[in-house]
Amino acid sequence: MFRHKRRKLHNKKRPRLLIFAIVSIACVVFTGTAIWAIFVIVEIPSINSFEKREVPESTKIYDQTGEVVLWEIHGEERRTVVPFDKISRHIKNATVAIEDRSFYSHRGVRPLSLLRAILLDIFKQKRQGGSTITQQLVKNAVLTRDQTITRKLKEII
Repeated sequence: MFRHKRRKLHNKKRPRLLIFAIVSIACVVFTGTAIWAIFVIVEIPSINSFEKREVPESTKIYDQTGEVVLWEIHGEERRTVVPFDKISRHIKNATVAIEDRSFYSHRGVRPLSLLRAILLDIFKQKRQGGSTITQQLVKNAVLTRDQTITRKLKEII
């Protein structure tokens, strides 16, 4: 009698295990197909375009001594390129803390953050950032600011 109850419980778990296996295989096939399609359909920019990019800077108008900036001209942006070693360690740490607190522990993409952003976009109609600092750099340096799925896929790749 005791054995008979065990078999019934064991037999009840089989359909769940089978469903889990089928769903897992379907996910792997879907993901593989999606990745293949991305590489075939989506045109990925060359990494050389990153190195060749030009960062527009503001035009600076100085006083007669050449020390005091009186005015900066460049549309809406005011930008001056500063060498990385001239930026304060505190500014670097603050930027990482604000923009991407797990910057040093991921490989450029945080899948859970992307999933969270997608779910919030869909269910709450609330725009949510899911990009890492690396993805933001790729978007701003190599890609466009278009809010499209193909741009996001290029960014991830």
